[in-house]
Amino acid sequence: MKQFFYPSNIAVFGVAAQSSKTGQRNLAKNIISNCLEMGFKGAIHPVGREPGNIHGKKIITDPWSLPQGIELAVILVPAKFVAETLEVCGKKGILHAVISTGGFKEFNDQDNLAEKDILSVAKRYGIRFIGPNCIGVICTGSGLCTPFNPMGAKRFKKGSVGLIVQSGGVTTQAAYHFSEEHVGFSKIISAGNKLDLNEIDFLRYLIHDDDTEQIHMYLESIEDGRELTRLARRSKKPVVIFKSNVSKTASKIAYSHTAALSNDDRIVDGVLKQAGIVRVEDLHHMTVAAKALQLPPLRGDRLAVISLSGGYSVILGDACERYGFKCPSLPSELMNKIEGFRRAGVIRMSNPMDFGDVHDIRALAFTLEHCLALDDIDGVVLSFMYEPEMVKIFGGGLGSPEQMLNFMRKMCKESNKPIGLSFFAERQYIEEFKRLNTFPVFNDPVESVRGLRLLRDYWQRMERN
Repeated sequence: MKQFFYPSNIAVFGVAAQSSKTGQRNLAKNIISNCLEMGFKGAIHPVGREPGNIHGKKIITDPWSLPQGIELAVILVPAKFVAETLEVCGKKGILHAVISTGGFKEFNDQDNLAEKDILSVAKRYGIRFIGPNCIGVICTGSGLCTPFNPMGAKRFKKGSVGLIVQSGGVTTQAAYHFSEEHVGFSKIISAGNKLDLNEIDFLRYLIHDDDTEQIHMYLESIEDGRELTRLARRSKKPVVIFKSNVSKTASKIAYSHTAALSNDDRIVDGVLKQAGIVRVEDLHHMTVAAKALQLPPLRGDRLAVISLSGGYSVILGDACERYGFKCPSLPSELMNKIEGFRRAGVIRMSNPMDFGDVHDIRALAFTLEHCLALDDIDGVVLSFMYEPEMVKIFGGGLGSPEQMLNFMRKMCKESNKPIGLSFFAERQYIEEFKRLNTFPVFNDPVESVRGLRLLRDYWQRMERN
């Protein structure tokens, strides 16, 4: 399986120097462009029917002249030629392939001879393949980027989340979204029709992949729920699933683009919960889960909530109750000490805690440390107002974003409890904190509570298992 992500060289079938009448062959040019832009260092062999050059590489018009030792083929030729292309691969010793071509059972599921021919050739030579009807693999560790659509691949951010996606368009958007949220990813696999390899094969690989710490999946159908849940239950890495195709309206379009059959969503939801799988609702919710699951375990539902705004203290109180958390009263002795830091003395401290009358970073550090040390507090929510000038007033050696995030990480590590951190500030400053990627930063206070809910549910289910 490793050669799908770290091949020393690749052959791209279906390349043309000029646009063809259908435009299909020209799309293969983008596969080469994406790999070069992302920094793939291996040799790339373009294969096409007409002579020419692509990015300084001569197009090979006779595939039988390909050198031996090629580790991965990316195939984007008309459906009727895919089996023939696989035959060439088999005889040249290329035993791994990404079949990007569409037009198989998602187009015609009645006695599809083209699919049967593909499976026959692959079995004869021992070829394993991803697809068909997919965009393949994006691997930030190797620079391999096989989608045939232009992507701006140099902007992709390396991270520790591995994604398995049953849609080319969702694959593209996941790459953008995980990068823009500064979560990043290790690998994204576009599974397509799953004619050979499927989500079970990819899940099994990512569970043992050293570059992957979390596994996220977008699925329109689940063929082997028993094995999926068995693997997830045994995995030491969190498994997150965005399962779509849950309505009658969606089922028709899902089948027409990836040949995905819908599942009974009530049964799916119950089974996923029993297996300790985190279920999310959309791609953004995936990134919220990815941030939350980087934090220490949340083993209960009792939170200390701190905000530098009375309004956000109220909003956070609502959010905590909505997501099933409690904000217990804190010890009076501790509250008296915290109130001693107030300037005007006009705000009575409680939980959630309005810190708007306190302008001392040492007071915040004191409060965080002592709240995290309480036996009846399982985690903290902190909503911090950030302006560079305001932080100078706070002082205390925590003025820079790097210092603040390092301090939060230290607090979490020492207590082994999570802090759901967010800022209310200009967007540019929030992005600055997220870009550092040294400690999870949520987009807004309510999102931080939502993230902690995912974290709590994951650990509660894992402990039951």
